Amino acid sequence: MAKLRATGADSRTLAVFETTYGTAPDGSGGGVYRQVSFARNGIGGEKPLGNDSLLGQGRDGQDPYFEAENVNGGISVPIDLRGIGFWLKGLLGDPATADNGDGTYDHVFTSGGDDLPSMTIEKGHPKLTTQRFELITGFICGSISFDLARTGPASASIEGIAQGSTIQTATKDSAPVAYALRRFFQNRASIKMAGGQLANVTAGSFNFTNNIEGVETIRDDGKIDGVDTGEARASGSVTVRLGSDTTISDAISAETPVSMEVGYSMPGAEGFKLTFVMPRVFLPKVKESIEGPGGIDQQYDWQAAFDSVAGHMMQVTLTNDVEEY
Repeated sequence: MAKLRATGADSRTLAVFETTYGTAPDGSGGGVYRQVSFARNGIGGEKPLGNDSLLGQGRDGQDPYFEAENVNGGISVPIDLRGIGFWLKGLLGDPATADNGDGTYDHVFTSGGDDLPSMTIEKGHPKLTTQRFELITGFICGSISFDLARTGPASASIEGIAQGSTIQTATKDSAPVAYALRRFFQNRASIKMAGGQLANVTAGSFNFTNNIEGVETIRDDGKIDGVDTGEARASGSVTVRLGSDTTISDAISAETPVSMEVGYSMPGAEGFKLTFVMPRVFLPKVKESIEGPGGIDQQYDWQAAFDSVAGHMMQVTLTNDVEEY
């Protein structure tokens, strides 16, 4: 049934990797675009108004002008078994995929690559009487961040920059494909350090950024020429209850890096999992403050660095039943 007003419950987001930067693939045949699961989609274009104050025109304000369009923003997506690999490809490039011979595949994504694929993203409201879709082209994934906790579903925020945005009254793909949703949950999260499970962890966070920057050249359509990648960085925090585990304090005292692994697993014999592995992580010394009679929590803001032996700063392994991305 057609609707007069748009709601978030009736919205959808489609995405596809582009062959040519800034050019939306033709999905008229169906099955080209993927319908992605999301909790929030703030990716879009905006043209702010500027004022041109001319004298001799009286006291009343004159016509404003439109600035160049900025197309950017973020989308909140589930950290799930299949769909998260699509976003990891956008962040890190094509994975190296290995067939395990049992119906599962290991997809290994590595930081520091030079070529990041661009996306076309369509967000819209297909149930409106007059359908409305915003088509965003040339989207480059800039960063991913998520929190780790004891309970709840696992979700991540993806931020990026796009080249252009147009409003359309017809979808690019009337029959998009979708990954079957199966989420990772916080009660299956883990934080390992120096090869072992870190004890007494009460909270954590993770962030990876490509430090992207839009190339804002002068051109008659107001679009950017592209997106340049800067220095890739992985960082985050871990909060632990002060106790007998000396893994962190030993690394701080020696001022040496340790290996760190952040990830999720699923119950079952398939071995489905998602792991972010950093071979060299540095931890700062923090002030130990006693605030009361209860337990003492310490937050350490860590930073990862390039490992010359491994040849990377970070590797992400997703084990699932998807053959390729």
